[in-house]
Amino acid sequence: MPARPTIADVARAAGVSKGAASHALNGRPGVSDATRARVRDAATALGWFPNGIARALSGSRADALGWAIVRTPKSPTIDPYFTELFSGIELALAATPLSLVAKLVTEREEEDELYAHWAAERRVDGVLLSDVDAPDWRFDRLNELGLPFAAFHSRLNVQPGVSGEPAPSGGAHAPSVWLPELPTVSGLLDHVLEHGHRRIGWISGDPLKAAVLVRERATLLWAREHEASVVTVFTDYSPAAGANAAVELLRSDTPPTCLVFDSDIMALAGVSACHALGLRVPDDISIASFIDSPLCEVAMPPITALKHPIVEFGQQLTLRLLDLLGNHAHAGDSARAYARPALPMSEDTFDSNGDRVLPVPTLTVRQSVGPAANGVASTRRH
Repeated sequence: MPARPTIADVARAAGVSKGAASHALNGRPGVSDATRARVRDAATALGWFPNGIARALSGSRADALGWAIVRTPKSPTIDPYFTELFSGIELALAATPLSLVAKLVTEREEEDELYAHWAAERRVDGVLLSDVDAPDWRFDRLNELGLPFAAFHSRLNVQPGVSGEPAPSGGAHAPSVWLPELPTVSGLLDHVLEHGHRRIGWISGDPLKAAVLVRERATLLWAREHEASVVTVFTDYSPAAGANAAVELLRSDTPPTCLVFDSDIMALAGVSACHALGLRVPDDISIASFIDSPLCEVAMPPITALKHPIVEFGQQLTLRLLDLLGNHAHAGDSARAYARPALPMSEDTFDSNGDRVLPVPTLTVRQSVGPAANGVASTRRH
């Protein structure tokens, strides 16, 4: 029996990309009438008919949620953060008939094509979004494709709109669960301030990410309130970039006495970089991590870090999307709504949009933060 033709076969026969073929076959904008006709002719000639459309015509669902994860060649091979987030999503789905369709992509363009494919073939009922950009085109794109979604991101304050905080999507509201960055950042920086640190280097991530920009703003607000200095250096989150940023800060004219890293992996690389410079942690330089993990526990010395309940974050993100899908089901012709499983989690806090405000992470104090030292300037080389 010959293999069933795929959308890739249709795209190849029509001389277009898979994304363009999906747009054409799904009746979406973005392709010309001539291209749409050529794609449909190619589909007819090949005998292509998406299973997803057959499911839609029968009134059934995909019974799946989609999660596209962007991982570039520079991304860490092992990332405990995404592992725990994945676990939380799966725990939330365990009591439902839904499955998770997780797909690794290397760039946003590939992610866009994936969403078009999922929508065209009815592969998923909704989409989970992480790593929110500033602003994030995916919000409008998924609305255009008719795919419900929920986003996991950060805001400055416990309630949006305080201190002139902009909407994280660049204007429109996006169904979300979100982390309040100001109290989170303050909890860590208050601790290092207690040890006398007023010159702090914060080694952060990609400045195109909303959470990174909100976090930088939180550090500046904290620094102004406490008459301290927090200098942020942006990186690509790779261990090498984190180590290089640490060395650059420590060789500056006014080096920090404490380094804070946005990730556990960068913090571990930062400890190694300090050792290579002949600096003792925490005698000569203190180090902390915004994200805790077993890597921070086994470092030498163990690294003070913020313990994020990442598994719960994944659960809450999934529940937010299940709530949306349940509302869609009640509003439409579907005979079955998605049940919201009962899970043991922290007390619910919601903002005025009905979005879940995630609990502020707790600080795990270890041996990497000590009294502020004055001998770091000796590491400068010219």
